[in-house]
Amino acid sequence: MTARRERILYALQQIYALLGAPLAWIVQICTCEALAAQACYPAQDPLAHVELHALSAYIGAVSLVCLAVALCGLTAAWQGWHALRRGDGTNPDRRAGRFLFCVAILSSPMFVLGLLVTAMAALIVSPCKPW
Repeated sequence: MTARRERILYALQQIYALLGAPLAWIVQICTCEALAAQACYPAQDPLAHVELHALSAYIGAVSLVCLAVALCGLTAAWQGWHALRRGDGTNPDRRAGRFLFCVAILSSPMFVLGLLVTAMAALIVSPCKPW
């Protein structure tokens, strides 16, 4: 593999490690809210029953895909941090990379927890009932 290609893959790994879990959570929230809004409020007034009968299945599927993306981002952060930990720590690029991967390792579990809690809330609480 060429050095340029390695640098590009390394940069993509850092970006995915940092943004995979937060973006997965945002996608989950936006998609599930849009599905619930369309199923319960297709017009001005709310419906008494969900119009989309497979709403829970769609919300569950979106949540599982987003959870997989977030966990893969956490795995990328762990692998990147572990690979840099084995290398020379005096290089400033390695120190910066270790810091970014460490931030991703610390923040990703919070977003994974947010994904799980959001999925449970969406599947337990009926989206068509008033709060």
